[in-house]
Amino acid sequence: MITILNIPYFAGGLSHLIPLYVLHHKYLRNNSEINNQFLVSNNLQKILKMQNINCVSLDYFSNDDLLNSNDYPQLVEYLVEKEKEAFSIVKPSLIIEDTSFTSPLIAEKNDIPRISIQRTGFFRSIDKQYRNENHGHSIMKGNSLGDSLNFSNLNNLELPKFDDSDLCFFQQYLTPKVKIIPGIPTIERLPENIENRGSYFYSGPLIIMDKPSKNLSIRLEEFLNNNKKKPIVFITTGTIDRTPIENFIEFFVQNNYAVITTCNCEINDAYPKEVFYNKLLPLHYICGISNLVIHQCGSGMYHYPIMNRVPSLTLGTKCYDREDIALRLQELGVSGHIPHPDDDSNYWDIFLKKVNKFEQNTLTDYEMIDRLRVEINEVASNFKMNKVIQYAFS
Repeated sequence: MITILNIPYFAGGLSHLIPLYVLHHKYLRNNSEINNQFLVSNNLQKILKMQNINCVSLDYFSNDDLLNSNDYPQLVEYLVEKEKEAFSIVKPSLIIEDTSFTSPLIAEKNDIPRISIQRTGFFRSIDKQYRNENHGHSIMKGNSLGDSLNFSNLNNLELPKFDDSDLCFFQQYLTPKVKIIPGIPTIERLPENIENRGSYFYSGPLIIMDKPSKNLSIRLEEFLNNNKKKPIVFITTGTIDRTPIENFIEFFVQNNYAVITTCNCEINDAYPKEVFYNKLLPLHYICGISNLVIHQCGSGMYHYPIMNRVPSLTLGTKCYDREDIALRLQELGVSGHIPHPDDDSNYWDIFLKKVNKFEQNTLTDYEMIDRLRVEINEVASNFKMNKVIQYAFS
């Protein structure tokens, strides 16, 4: 029996839980030789347990005060103690984690193999001329732990509450036994000189092919009926990023578009019939009914327009892990990139030019989109989780 402890990023919302959730549902739940358990907050435990997913019974971040505090040492100490407690309860033979920086203290320190979900932000391959030194990783945005974890400087982490031995294990975070890349090689490219190339496994996008609830379907149907003759634009910056987008929404509404968004802006109330807002939306379905998708280029998000063969624009958020992918998608001709206002004062003119290209049907290379869709299907079909686990124990 293989006992697995899954640890998503504690402050990553659904973004860093979904890949582990998809791995469970697609590859692990029907394997009688695997006992798969999740370390998540009490609220998420309720959701997962409703789907017969085992969770570690721990009071894990039930109080948001610590999560929202700037007490970095106390936060790290809390994470380490909770992971150690979960380790003692579950007694795992394998750790699978998504951006759990403290996991080496229960994995490598106990000689337990670790499988890590890793994305382009951890193994940058974009040409240095396109890198902006003022950008940080999205994990570092507005989070005390993330602010302290500079991925380019992990060897110089200062953790005063831990001894040298623990510090050594922290510094091993980026070098787990196995890495799963939730994407495809054409987009999430590995650097030519990367070490242990054979330890990286492409899974294809680990995303949910969702549908709207009955109540949401009724609301959407009413919205679409009110805007029958208008093109639909879907605008989202995900569940974490707060880059302002009101001016984009207002532009589209004033130019006879209808807008669907996950962003709660004051402008939404000014145009109740033209703007449809919901905090969480079934992304696969919404992209499928949209004529244009505008997004922040989060790891899961950027796959949906490609899979639905829909033109897209990406918004700069000053996060290099997103920016690298956005520029790669633009290079491939399947998306256009709008820089953040702080990066380029001409961002609005660039936006207008990209919209014009969309309206002239010259924004998107559909042949390339089709090639990427084929690659997504092939990579997903060829991904074998049992081989990944075998490699972890080898």
